[in-house]
Amino acid sequence: MSASNCVRALSDIGPYVTGIGLGSPDDPKAPQPHSLQRNDEFSPFRSFLSHGSSFSDALEGLPLLPSRLNSGGDEALSAVLADEEGPELNVDSVHEFIGSHRFHMAGGVPRPKILAHISGTGLAPWEIHRPQKFVRDLVLRRCFSGRVLDAGCGIGDNALYVAKAAPGASVTAVDVVPRCLEFAAAKAGLRDMRGKVELLVGDLLETEPGRWIEALGSTQEGSFSVVLDSSTFHCFSDSDRERYVATLRRLLRPRGLIYMNCMSEEETRPGGPRRITVPDLFSVFCASNGWKVEGLEDAIIEFHPTFWGGQAKARLFTIRKL
Repeated sequence: MSASNCVRALSDIGPYVTGIGLGSPDDPKAPQPHSLQRNDEFSPFRSFLSHGSSFSDALEGLPLLPSRLNSGGDEALSAVLADEEGPELNVDSVHEFIGSHRFHMAGGVPRPKILAHISGTGLAPWEIHRPQKFVRDLVLRRCFSGRVLDAGCGIGDNALYVAKAAPGASVTAVDVVPRCLEFAAAKAGLRDMRGKVELLVGDLLETEPGRWIEALGSTQEGSFSVVLDSSTFHCFSDSDRERYVATLRRLLRPRGLIYMNCMSEEETRPGGPRRITVPDLFSVFCASNGWKVEGLEDAIIEFHPTFWGGQAKARLFTIRKL
């Protein structure tokens, strides 16, 4: 499914995607669907490297940040899968593959090329078209204010919800797969939230800090008050998550917070992402590395109801930059 096909599909299911997660269908305050327009003004993307390239350029495969996934469009995604056997792009095949050991590399790490192949298609079990429960709970607890970074935002439901429900938050959403960001932009249009979330295509494993600082307008110490990590950290290998955490540290302001929801080792069904134990998390986010884990609580990850009954066991960690 191409990114343009994602947008066309969204125009067909607009009433469903527009209201979900932003209030009940009978809520008079819920935004009403309107016609989806495709033009340069609609796509709120900003290039990290070329500063002004249109999103249509990105869809032609021009990288906005160097990406080891080469996720610049469907042709590139097909190319990176040439040496791996992945699922066919239909719900049954994708869900069966992700719920099996074939989804994993060594150590239970999801195959990044497979993730890039299925992300943003609307077929992945985590693409549920509403914000995750833990995000809704955090909003009720008024945990989002100032600049908020949704790190690995996928198709944008969490970011759009925070921007709608937390008026004091200025939300930036980043993902490495351009197709995900076009899906998110289409949803923003359908929900009358165009321009309410800054959507950026970029690789959070980028090791050249100057590019991130220039692109996001951060000072050297960072300018984000909060990072939201909804099922991103648990997709990385040990080496990749070191780069990821280093990026978050550069972008967060001093005393800034990360809210990180990861699948727990108590979830024993095959497949899915890497399981993160408490000692494992504490070994990465420790005082010697400039972090303090201030809280952990049982949580869930919500999925499509046909995958694992619609949820999996997880933990929500609250982490502060020292």
